[in-house]
Amino acid sequence: MHDLLINVAKEDDIVQIIHLIIDHRLELPKSASTRAKLASALNLASASSEDLTVTLRLLENLLRQYCLGEINESELKAHFSNLSPPMQGALVEAVQLRKPEICQFLVNEINAKDHLLMESFDWDVKWIMGNSSLASAREQIATVVLNCRGKDQKLKAMRFEMSRERLAELIGVLEQCEGSGVDK
Repeated sequence: MHDLLINVAKEDDIVQIIHLIIDHRLELPKSASTRAKLASALNLASASSEDLTVTLRLLENLLRQYCLGEINESELKAHFSNLSPPMQGALVEAVQLRKPEICQFLVNEINAKDHLLMESFDWDVKWIMGNSSLASAREQIATVVLNCRGKDQKLKAMRFEMSRERLAELIGVLEQCEGSGVDK
């Protein structure tokens, strides 16, 4: 067991550090400003220091273990033995507050190892007012853009077009999924 020494004066400081660590873990793409704030809060020389990288890795691993139920509250507190009991309690409260976010991130991270995960989507509808074979052809086309993340956590855009009929078919399938208890 690693005993993590975090020197803070008040409960608010440990809560701020925990929220910054969680923000850093959940942030895509990673922000240099969050890392700099963490270095400052932990009284480290620079955001690029090896100490910060090691500390973040240890803390993120502890949070993952706690959220997955691999360690319990008392085992989490034991890693911060230099903190007073009220500060340890504030630490656990901060983690507990953000636990749903962390768990969802962990599920997405595992799922992204095998499949692209849709993060958001965009769509628009256009009218095709003729083509090379027939000037009077009129057709409605929907363009859909799925913004997905893969195991490398990089954003990838998947674009495709579909006719009105195919769009209606897709909407029908999605509506069936909604009623069948499939996870949304």
